[in-house]
Amino acid sequence: MMKVQVKVLRAALKAAKAVVEKRNTIPILANVVIRSTPGQATLIATDMELMVEKVIDLENPGSNQAMDFSVHAETLQLIAAKLPVDGVATIEADGNTGVIVKCGRARFKLPTLPTADFPMIPTGDWDAEWEQDANQLTKMIESVRFAISTEETRYYLNGIYLHVPDASDCQFAAATDGNRLARFHAPTPDGAEGMPGVILPRKAVKTLVDLMEDEGGTIGVSISDKRFQFELGATILTGKTIDGTFPDYTRVIPAANTIDAWFDPGVLSEAVDRVLTISSDKSKLIAMDFADEKVTLRVASPEYGTASEEVPIELKGAALTIGFNGRFLLDVLGQLKAGTGDGGKARVLLADGAAPTLWQLSDEAQSMFVLMPMRV
Repeated sequence: MMKVQVKVLRAALKAAKAVVEKRNTIPILANVVIRSTPGQATLIATDMELMVEKVIDLENPGSNQAMDFSVHAETLQLIAAKLPVDGVATIEADGNTGVIVKCGRARFKLPTLPTADFPMIPTGDWDAEWEQDANQLTKMIESVRFAISTEETRYYLNGIYLHVPDASDCQFAAATDGNRLARFHAPTPDGAEGMPGVILPRKAVKTLVDLMEDEGGTIGVSISDKRFQFELGATILTGKTIDGTFPDYTRVIPAANTIDAWFDPGVLSEAVDRVLTISSDKSKLIAMDFADEKVTLRVASPEYGTASEEVPIELKGAALTIGFNGRFLLDVLGQLKAGTGDGGKARVLLADGAAPTLWQLSDEAQSMFVLMPMRV
């Protein structure tokens, strides 16, 4: 028998449930494993690509019995969500095939599966291990994750490429879907210099960000070319990297663009969002006419008409007309706005209506975005 505060159980099941897939052909993968000692319990969940382990303190340390069972994760989470948040739940064995969960007058009898069938992801043999500030890692991930591809055929783009380039003293995170590229760099943490470049899967990225919001502080990071592990306080996230080669994205970063336009990203973002109101196609095509002191935004729709708006800019170079996917443009502008604050300036470097464009706060900025144009 083990006793645990309901609010503690809820938090642990939230972390575990983030890994469990709703549909499983293997029954054990829908379960969470709970292994307890007299004072603590460990909850473990996996989808065989990602695994989360969370240690929680039990009530009345020393008086709980050792238990080892697996139970349906979603069912237990729903039960915990409906129990009194300030209550204490008691979980005890019901023979060899189930457990009984009690809290107050509520009583639930749940079936279990043998934990021997639970597939653990192996750990150890790391190529690099270091500690990293959670805020820095969150900023790094949040700056690029919007550009992760959802196209399953190019699976090697379905994540964030975390790497330390040769002869660099910075750690980089990059993501691309072929239409846009996002990159962020920060000083390399001590111990990460020899890390192999790895692709963190989209699901792992989301789970890690959610865990960092709850845990924060300093994170222990372990990396090999096949696996990764993040230790966040009492929670450990282990997973498999994407087995593929991330493309040499530096080839698409423009280095000779001569047209330089400075603007307020918040003002431009609001204007783009307004004119896109009448767009009816999936690409959300928006035309941008760059001139000396303004950029004119134009959107046309056969069903809903046309829209235009002028936004002040500072332009160095020739006038230019270029088109973009409006949704992708808003993503980039959102990142630039977050980096400048109210009233700050950002820039875009252009060459012609068909060449890649470079968006950044400055040449020294940590974030950098490449956006491919569309034919107007």
